[in-house]
Amino acid sequence: MLFSQKKDTVRSLDPASDLYKLALKEIDSSRYKQAIKILNQAVKKNPEMVAAYNKLAYCKMHIKDYKGAQKDLEQSIKLDHDHEETIKHLGRACFLDNKFDEAQKHYEEALQMMIDDYELIYYIAELKLAKKDINGALNSVNDCLFYNPNYVKAILKRGIIKYYQKEYRYAIKDITEGLKLSTDTLFDVELNHVKAKSYFEISDFKNAVTSYNEIITRNPKDEDALLYRGAAKININDFSGAISDLDKVISINKKNHIAFNFRGTAKGGLSNFIEAISDLDQSIKLKFDYHSAYVNRAAIKLASKDKKGACSDLEKADQLGSPIAYKLIEDYCSR
Repeated sequence: MLFSQKKDTVRSLDPASDLYKLALKEIDSSRYKQAIKILNQAVKKNPEMVAAYNKLAYCKMHIKDYKGAQKDLEQSIKLDHDHEETIKHLGRACFLDNKFDEAQKHYEEALQMMIDDYELIYYIAELKLAKKDINGALNSVNDCLFYNPNYVKAILKRGIIKYYQKEYRYAIKDITEGLKLSTDTLFDVELNHVKAKSYFEISDFKNAVTSYNEIITRNPKDEDALLYRGAAKININDFSGAISDLDKVISINKKNHIAFNFRGTAKGGLSNFIEAISDLDQSIKLKFDYHSAYVNRAAIKLASKDKKGACSDLEKADQLGSPIAYKLIEDYCSR
């Protein structure tokens, strides 16, 4: 009896710690909501348990309760005000909650305590990018890679920044390298869109089609991927394949003026001039100032021997700011 009583007394000396350990097991199994319940019990028993508040915030970040995470991290800082990791993650929670000024304040405070923390520097790059400071974001990413040259997130983010800067070949290089280094098996739609569009922008249409294939395999109704795969197919003379893709785009969004423009161009490539003109008419109806559609309709009209109509379309395209219409007017309408 005495032994039994002593054993129970020892077990109850630190119930908050026991609950904390139990919560860690739930976290290891990605059961974040259950872990939160257990951690709340732990801080009730020990309101000064810093580790429990930090883990509460960690769990809440995973379930996208960023306001709750901020509250827990703020309480942790009150108890341990010099803990730079906690300040960093408070900045992160503010960033994810779109509180950019608060995020910047916390990041700057944390950076004073750990100037070579590459993860923190990466977070700062993300913040700069969100605030449209493209050059500043690139500088921070490069600083991050100075401290850790193989930090995959930074390599991939630099690829996205290079895309924004229209340095498409560098974007492809970074994204390809980053994806090879990454151990994340999840398919990142944004990265693959950037890679595919970069191929498209440098006129590497075969690789653009291949990249868009990967996206569409996972999401057959990705409107943007279908649209630009169709456009890439036009450029490699796969007009039937392009029409198939653009039919799907239009079934998804009947107001996509770009899809009608591209489909009209593809039909023109198959010498189906009547249907091509119909699609281009619809594109212009949806967006009357779309100079690309006027240029493409002019090309179809020229192919069908309607020079007067073609020149009229080119003049309209030139008025709307087309970069190629004037040269085409000189070539085909000034004789």
